[in-house]
This record gives sequence, structure tokens and C-alpha cells, in this order.
Amino acid sequence: MPDIEHETAAVRKVSLRILPLLFAAYFVAYIDRVNVGFAALTMNKALGLSQEQYGLAAGLFFVGYVAFAIPSNLILARIGGRVWLPIIMAAWGCASLVNAFVTGPSSFYLIRFVLGVGEAGLYPGLLYILAMWAPGRYRVRMLMLMILSTPFSIMVGSLISQPILLLDGAAGLAGWQWLFILQALPTLALGAVFWFAMPEGPETAPWLPAGEKRWLVSQLQAERRQREDVRHFNIKDVFTSPVIWMIALAGTGINAAAYGLILFLPQMIHALGVSSAMTPLVNAVPFAIAAIAMIFWSIHSDLKMERNWHAAIPAACAGIALISCALLKDPVAIMVALTFGITGVFCYVSVFWAVPSAMLTGPAAAAGLALVNAVANLGSFVGPYLVGWVRDATGSYSLGIVAIGCGPVMAAIVAATLRSARKFEQSPQ
Repeated sequence: MPDIEHETAAVRKVSLRILPLLFAAYFVAYIDRVNVGFAALTMNKALGLSQEQYGLAAGLFFVGYVAFAIPSNLILARIGGRVWLPIIMAAWGCASLVNAFVTGPSSFYLIRFVLGVGEAGLYPGLLYILAMWAPGRYRVRMLMLMILSTPFSIMVGSLISQPILLLDGAAGLAGWQWLFILQALPTLALGAVFWFAMPEGPETAPWLPAGEKRWLVSQLQAERRQREDVRHFNIKDVFTSPVIWMIALAGTGINAAAYGLILFLPQMIHALGVSSAMTPLVNAVPFAIAAIAMIFWSIHSDLKMERNWHAAIPAACAGIALISCALLKDPVAIMVALTFGITGVFCYVSVFWAVPSAMLTGPAAAAGLALVNAVANLGSFVGPYLVGWVRDATGSYSLGIVAIGCGPVMAAIVAATLRSARKFEQSPQ
């Protein structure tokens, strides 16, 4: 069989066997991570939470996430994704379920932190697995399909949260409690599926015939020896490279905007005059648009084999759209600007994460991806807390949206200048 046939068949099998598992893992993780935004519509009043306290609790997830991301991924590199990812799925699934029984700010803070600890390492772990299976010229498309689970999970979460909230009073539990309980169960089930269905790597995949396995393994090994136009990084390089820290800084700005929006968007929509019953439905719209846009944007990036400008342009558009919210008064116009902001953020993320994945190999990939993700998620803590603090201080979300809008602008500048920085770093000193 010619190599082109081996290539087509191997990539198709990876897409059908590996991608659905990665998609599902990130799908359930995101639902467990952000369902607090829907619960907040009734939970905040029940627990006596201010907007600042809610924002702090929402952000504390990322303190645990950051603190344990690198250790989690070093363990993954040692024992393999088939063993480690089901363990962390069980950990965060249990934490998400227990969130239904918090009684006030202190217990809410604790459970959000524990949830972050449980989920630490998932995303860089999934990137690490993707790099083990996906040839370079297919990686952004596969990465996009995996990240597509994010807007899809929020869209689905929006649609199913309202019926669950209507269970208020069933078995003596509030609707927001049922939300946490019912949405944690798929995570626990998926951990078992992952254990049985995920091979350790292409070499051990029973569903790859010998010829296809040989092509895929040799292709991935060749790419590990020479990644695009950048030098090979080891673990020491990861922690001392200005380029890696620039990537992490860009992620910080993007994540501040992403989670400031995601975790507060239902309350922002409600504040625009939308009823509680309609809020989840309206909340689904921006993420449906973002999902469609990121598909076409990622495919275009792959066709052009260009990453930096494909990240910089949507990030700049997102920042400008969010900052413009300070000047807008019409609720529809504000909703359009928020939709542009969310779409730009997701288009950025679907492309830009291919850069560190291409630069890092082996143990350096586990440590480097975890480092970038950990530093970037400092923004995930700051964004929600900043939005909540500004809302309590000013009585409006506008200035908080403007503040987090500066993050994508910073990310756009980094993405636009990164290629020059990488060439400088590789030049003889």
C-alpha cells in the first residue's frame, strides 16, 4: 500500500478513535468547570454570596489548577494517559458533585479549589496525547475539533441547565444542587470508558494495521526530531526560554477575558433585561457562533500553514469588541460585542496552542505545556474576580468587561511579534 493510502487510513482511524475521547474529556470538564455560572442565577442568593465573593470562588478553581498542573503532567508522562486521566476525572467528578452541598462562602471557596486540583493537568495532558498521535499537518484541525468541545459544552450546558434548575425542591434539593449532581455523573462514567478505550500510544493501538502503524510512528518520530523551524527544547530550556514565557503571557490575557466572560455571561445577560427562563437560551448563541467560526478559521490556518497572524487577528478583534462595550448602551449592541469577543477568543485558542505543541517534545512537552497552561490560568483567576469586584464597586459590568478586554489586545501583540522573538532566541549570542 502506498504511503498516501497508509497516511489517509491512519489519520482517519486516529480521528475516529482518539479524537472522540479527547473531545468528550474536555466536554465534561468544561461543563463541570463553568456550570457554576448557571447555578449562580439562584445559588448566590441562597448562599448569601456577593458578586465579588462569587468571582473569587469561581477564580479559586484556577489556583488549584495552576498549583498542580505541572506535577500532574509529569505524572502523566511517567505512567501514561490511559491510567492518569481516568484518575483525575474521578477526582474532579467527585468534587463537582460535592459542590451541591456547600453551605456558604468558605465551603464554596474550598470546593472550587479542590475541583481545580482534580482537573489540573487535563488540558495540557490532552495536548500531550494529541502530540503523540497527530501528525503536524493535521494537528491544528484536530486541536480545533478538541477545543470545539468548549463552546459546544457551554452551548449544551446552557440548554440543559434551565430544565435541571426547574427540579427545584425535588427530593428536598434546590435546582442549583441538582445541576451540580446530574452534571458530575457523566464525568465519572467517562473515566471508566477512557481506561478501557485509550491505548498508551500508536505503537500499542490494536486497531492500527501494521502498515498504517509503521507510517504513523515513523512520521511522528521524524517530526519530533525536527519541529518546523524551531530548535528542540529540553526541560531546562522550557523554564528559561523568553519565548515560552511570552506564550504564557499571551495565554494569561486570553484566559482572563475567556473566563471573565464565561463565568459571568449568564448574569450579564440577565442584567441586560433578559428573563431568567430565557437567559440560558440567549447564553448559547455566542458559543454556537464561536464554534462555527473557529472551525473555518482553524482550517484556513492549516491550509496556509500559518499560526501567528491567525492568532493575532482574532485576539485583536476580541479585545476591541470588549473594550467597545463601555461606549454601547443598546442591549442588542452589547450582546453583539460580547459575541465578537467570545468568538475572537476561541478562534485564537484553536490556533495558537499549536505553537508550543510544535516546539516541545518528550518530557519537555509535558512540563512545557503544563507551564504555559499554568501561567496562563493565572488570568483565569484574575478575570472572574476582577469582573465581580468591579460589578460590586460600580453596580455595572461595563468597566469589568473593558478591563478583561485588554487581555486579548496583549495576546494579539505577542502573537504578532512571536516569530521575530523565536528567531532572536535561536540566533548565536
